[in-house]
Amino acid sequence: MHLKVSVFVILAMMAVACQKKTPGRFISETDTNFNKDIRDASAKINKDPFNAELYYKRGNAFYYQKLFKDAVWDFGTATELDSLNAMYHFRLGETILNLDSAQPNRVLNHLGKAVQLKPEFHEAKLALAKVYMARQDYEKAQTLLTELEKEPEYADRGWFYRGLIQKEKKDTTSALVSFEKALQVNPQMYDAVMQMAGIKAARKDELCLKYYDRALAINEFSDEALYGKGLYNQQQKQYAAALVLYTNALKINPAHRLALYNCAVIHMQFENWVECQDFCDKILDLAPKDAKALALRGYAFEKTGNKKAALDDYRAALEIDPSNEPAKAGIKILEN
Repeated sequence: MHLKVSVFVILAMMAVACQKKTPGRFISETDTNFNKDIRDASAKINKDPFNAELYYKRGNAFYYQKLFKDAVWDFGTATELDSLNAMYHFRLGETILNLDSAQPNRVLNHLGKAVQLKPEFHEAKLALAKVYMARQDYEKAQTLLTELEKEPEYADRGWFYRGLIQKEKKDTTSALVSFEKALQVNPQMYDAVMQMAGIKAARKDELCLKYYDRALAINEFSDEALYGKGLYNQQQKQYAAALVLYTNALKINPAHRLALYNCAVIHMQFENWVECQDFCDKILDLAPKDAKALALRGYAFEKTGNKKAALDDYRAALEIDPSNEPAKAGIKILEN
């Protein structure tokens, strides 16, 4: 009887000992599936497997290689070994956000823990506020943003994200005030400038052009600012200016589908059918199932007398979007 008990005790001790050897993920320092940084970090972990900081450092190495699943594993081990380290919780929550599979409760848990452990951890507060915003829990987000607005290094972002909440709630007047306060703190805040430009443009306010220009002064390679200016000009029927701006946007980003589509529309309005088709072709090279581009190209084919090609495009457009009215109208005309 005593012998059996002793055997069980020994086995239990061996199991515990085995567990203690590898509390986290084991990676051999000779495993060439991983680069030198990971192998070097793993060699240190294998010598000292209960050192939370070593898992944290290897997690960072994985993170900067965009190997987020691997990073989550190591950051998770770090938090298990040292559950009172705010940075470990922050990095784990932040990294989970980069995974394809949404795990909002886990993210909230770790970011919230980081803020709880270190109330002055403003970067964690900002990340937590963004998660609350994504969940439309605006009251909790605003509580955190109010705290950030009092911190010189984070005030611009505090006001900016407050503005986004107000915009989301359709209070664009208050949103403009918040974005302006963000710019008072940080005049070079491109995102705040673009938000103001977008709101002004939606209101058909010519001041939007000044904000788009301001955005371009901050980032001369902003295809979105060029596109925004072009769209406003197009809406004002200043088509030549719009085409120039769209063309410049496309030099920066040839895959800007909205700029391509609006160029096609302008050429259609001036009965430049070949140019219209060319821009539609470029859109369809990028997105073969773009129903609007198919319908517009079909119209261009119709106007140049290519009935078969027009019908093919109209029918393809309706297969993708049965509610596409231009395609319906085109088929009705050509089949009668």
